[in-house]
Amino acid sequence: MGKINEIIIYLMAVANFAKDIHYNCKGDSFYSKHLLADRVEENIYDFIDDIKEIFFLAANIDTLPSKEYLNQAAGIIPDITGDDKEDFKALGELITKTLKLIENTDNTTTGESNLLGNIAENLQKSLGLITRQIV
Repeated sequence: MGKINEIIIYLMAVANFAKDIHYNCKGDSFYSKHLLADRVEENIYDFIDDIKEIFFLAANIDTLPSKEYLNQAAGIIPDITGDDKEDFKALGELITKTLKLIENTDNTTTGESNLLGNIAENLQKSLGLITRQIV
């Protein structure tokens, strides 16, 4: 379950960094950037809950303690730079790393694959919106 825990950690990092951007963006188009960051974060904790229930509870495997997930996620969350474009670029890179982890997950059941596919679809949509924001 190491790779699944890593996906959870990266998802937590994406959600928390998106909230950092949400509260720290400013200037031109502030409100749209504020809402974009919210859109990125919006469903991630529901996805994390689904991962834990489908991959761990259904297999009667314990999850890591929240403290461990949070400590590891904190280590990969980028620092806010104060430059909205750079912050969104860093968020896009974090999402790309998360997508690569998901893409390289093998030996999953159909249900597990469907969940990971839904998460990847959501992240890809967010990445597309971010890409348009930073051009």
